[in-house]
Amino acid sequence: MSDPLQRLIRGFESFRAAHFEGDSDLYRRLAEEGQAPKVLIVGCSDSRVDPAIVTQADPGDLFIVRNVAALVPPYEVDGRIKGTSSAIEFAVRGLKVQHVIVMGHAQCGGVRALANAGQPDAGYEFLSDWVRIANPALAALNKVCPDLPPAEQRRMLEEATVMVSLGNLMGFPWIMERVRQRQLVLHGWYFDLVSGRLLAHDRRSGRFLPIEDEPIPHCVEKAPCPPACDCQEHFLPEAFLRASRPF
Repeated sequence: MSDPLQRLIRGFESFRAAHFEGDSDLYRRLAEEGQAPKVLIVGCSDSRVDPAIVTQADPGDLFIVRNVAALVPPYEVDGRIKGTSSAIEFAVRGLKVQHVIVMGHAQCGGVRALANAGQPDAGYEFLSDWVRIANPALAALNKVCPDLPPAEQRRMLEEATVMVSLGNLMGFPWIMERVRQRQLVLHGWYFDLVSGRLLAHDRRSGRFLPIEDEPIPHCVEKAPCPPACDCQEHFLPEAFLRASRPF
């Protein structure tokens, strides 16, 4: 097996040859004009699901935030340091992205840690507290789908965790306003790394459907949302699980 650092160095050499010694227009433009991505992806830190690789995006196409389980914390202004929230704020308010995608995936270790809450945590100091962000998904699963086989429960929990992050995004007032004014669209994606399929949440069925079926996200009508519309309710994990459970 080759040395992992040497593999990275050789990879950089290939990257530099392609983008700086060969076709240098892209990086010259990005350096001169700055970045202007239209899409923010909140993805998982899992080494198997790099959003840029999965989507074959070019440099400058995506603004990416990655953390354990692709979680978006609730909107809070409490004086504490906010890593994920500050990155989201920069993408939405600074770069003015037009789409935000939360991309969960199969075999997510963070979601497994959530499902195993209360069991020994293998000595982790921070993981259990972090994945509690998705506790509403776990509570909804135990209420709606308590008798599913373990493999199906895990899949449902992974998808419901995406819905929790989407709902939390709608708790950020400057995201809610942009969504209601049709300046921003939120998407829930799920990458099945076993089958190699990409799914997206569909507002019509309430389920995650293959991307080739052209699932429709919420709040994409031409007219802005009426004042009484509670857009955040579109992403409640319990409602999602009731629509998605396989019985």
